Amino acid sequence: MPTYTFLPLEEIAEIFVGLARQGRVAPAQKYGLRMSLIGMKAIHQTGLNWEAIETVSLLPEIDPAFYQIAAGDLLITCRGTDVRLALTPEKAAGMLVDSNIIVIRCGPQVLPVLLHAYFRHPAGREVLEKASQSTTRQKNLTVRALKKIRLPLPPLPRQHQLARLLAAAERQHALALAAAEKRLEIARQITLNTLFENGG
Repeated sequence: MPTYTFLPLEEIAEIFVGLARQGRVAPAQKYGLRMSLIGMKAIHQTGLNWEAIETVSLLPEIDPAFYQIAAGDLLITCRGTDVRLALTPEKAAGMLVDSNIIVIRCGPQVLPVLLHAYFRHPAGREVLEKASQSTTRQKNLTVRALKKIRLPLPPLPRQHQLARLLAAAERQHALALAAAEKRLEIARQITLNTLFENGG
């Protein structure tokens, strides 16, 4: 079994927290720069909940560039009863995140899809849980704690192999789900047709 180098996350990624709302963000109005803002409610374990993304107005003195996300950024909720994460799709590039979310932007040494897969695995999730400062059920994950997490780092050719494997498995999973949904819909339709025929 290969042995990989372990590196702290701060050496292979940029890590920053989102925009604090108080004094900087107002509900969407006619004045100010209007932008899409991702908060905790928009982060689900299966990805982004598009309906929960808000449109807000920024005060003129706020530079949104410091808080905008890019495709491939890993978004992690840093407060709440559980830690949730999502990989930023192309569609969300340029949106803002609020201060309840920490952004991990991978450098050239690591592929974002692998970091996402690592933290979704029970072992990686345990690493995040341990890094969360908590005296109760409420989690409090900090940029400082994330920076110190040490990660196994396979060589890039191996990372690309693993990324292709993940992509193929996800495609097959999506196809299987679609087929199962279709079979369920057909079964429901047959059942309803039979009931209505016999009843009337």
